[in-house]
Amino acid sequence: MKDVLLYIWQLPQNLAGLLMLAILKPEGVYDVDGLKLCYASRMRGGISLGKYVIVRDRMRDVCGNYIKHEFGHAKQSQMLGWFYLFVIGIPSLLWAAWWHEGRNRSYYSFYTERWADHLGGVNRDD
Repeated sequence: MKDVLLYIWQLPQNLAGLLMLAILKPEGVYDVDGLKLCYASRMRGGISLGKYVIVRDRMRDVCGNYIKHEFGHAKQSQMLGWFYLFVIGIPSLLWAAWWHEGRNRSYYSFYTERWADHLGGVNRDD
């Protein structure tokens, strides 16, 4: 019952995650800590939508900060429920679209990314 309630609590992002999976057709899907970790070659980076964490297939061997960071976003989704897309998802996508290498700020300095790092247990030097 708890899993059903959590799925409903995160319903908008779970539906978006299912749509992304249908579009990207991941090469691998694994159950990790109640989440679906999905590897897709058509994915540019990573995205967490409810219980679906979708990352680029070449990140398969990276168990460190990259995956921990995305799992941090998944925790944000669990905490914020229906508010996640407005508080985290949309601002994070806009930040990712605006930010590029060479900026004077770390990508992970933005509040959505810094909080995901914290929740995921990521320690960065930057």
